[in-house]
Amino acid sequence: MQVLAIGEVLIDMLGTATTDPQAPTAQIFQPFAGGAPANVAVAIAKLGGRSALISKVGNDQFGRFLVNTLNNYQVDTQYVQQSEAKTALAFVSLDDSGERSFDFYLDNAAHTTICAEDIAKVNVGDDTIVHLCSGSFSTPGLSASAQALISRAEQQQSVLCMDINYRPAFWKKDTPNIAQSIFEAAAQMHIIKSSNEELEQLYGEQSEEVIQQWLSGTVQLVLVTDGAQPVRYYTNAFNGECQVPETTVKDTTAAGDSFIGGFLYSMSQSITSFHQFSAFVEERQRLLEAVSFAMRCGAVTVTRFGAFEALPTASDLT
Repeated sequence: MQVLAIGEVLIDMLGTATTDPQAPTAQIFQPFAGGAPANVAVAIAKLGGRSALISKVGNDQFGRFLVNTLNNYQVDTQYVQQSEAKTALAFVSLDDSGERSFDFYLDNAAHTTICAEDIAKVNVGDDTIVHLCSGSFSTPGLSASAQALISRAEQQQSVLCMDINYRPAFWKKDTPNIAQSIFEAAAQMHIIKSSNEELEQLYGEQSEEVIQQWLSGTVQLVLVTDGAQPVRYYTNAFNGECQVPETTVKDTTAAGDSFIGGFLYSMSQSITSFHQFSAFVEERQRLLEAVSFAMRCGAVTVTRFGAFEALPTASDLT
């Protein structure tokens, strides 16, 4: 199966501390290609799978760099278009434990100009996994394009997957009820992935109830990561958790993207169409093998700096 991701591809300006004794708190920022949906597409391609990205970049040096980089990783870029807007930037600072904080520069960002008309050019089928993040619902225009893609995927019986990947900076401060908007978007999926932190931030003590509400509809699998704590999985047939491999953390920037990318890659190698998806989810052993593979991908990624560069190849996992 091919994984088709939609959303931002941007420049991660990754900060590292200087060694200048006159400026002990200063950082040097180095550009890396990134963006959660793009990370997932690259994660799958690096593992040997088939992936494509729907996005837009600026007609600027960063945009050209991003498209060239995606092509170098064998991601299908036929749906990555140029925009008159500028390529988005994200400044990423790391603390001593490798946890990151973000400052996004998104005003007039190219990926926010993805529109429903762009989706009309996209081919999907029952052998496609469509992957979205909550950022694709953060503006009216992006939400319209995401909904157009979801409608196409439903008509063609594609598997729908969403990583909550909540970034408050993507949303206008006056946006009404962001948590409800994300809940409703996720409820249209077959697979949902979230971090425990994101669920608590959005839904607080109601997180478990929200998961069960999702599973009462079209959602068949919910995956919840929690840093070094066990990964939890929820289906309508069974729930459980898996212990995360021990590792030395340097940078968590692409950890979640590596996890869901690894999971979707593993699943795409196990099934060939949407019609086999339910059986895959209901078979605990096959599901756990995919979760275990995804955790190994994440464990490798956090030992490296950057996003695309940090994602593992198949040989890294042998």
